[in-house]
Amino acid sequence: MEKYKNKEGIELSYTNDNDTHQVLLKEVVQEAIKILGMYDRNCKISMGMAMSNTKKFLKTNFDIDTKWDLKKVIGGVVIKDK
Repeated sequence: MEKYKNKEGIELSYTNDNDTHQVLLKEVVQEAIKILGMYDRNCKISMGMAMSNTKKFLKTNFDIDTKWDLKKVIGGVVIKDK
């Protein structure tokens, strides 16, 4: 998978493990990945809960506007924000 670049072609570069901001950001992303993986692989309801919890975690930690009405695809499942 390629690194994300915005429309100006700018991409993130978090390579300094001595910068507390970079370390904290990496920890938050790692925790989100961990939450996303915490579900019963045989249960779609459990998978939906994990995705919902991950979205809430990211929105809380990055102060993301929850008024968006976006469709997002995660793992082949379409989720519509409420």
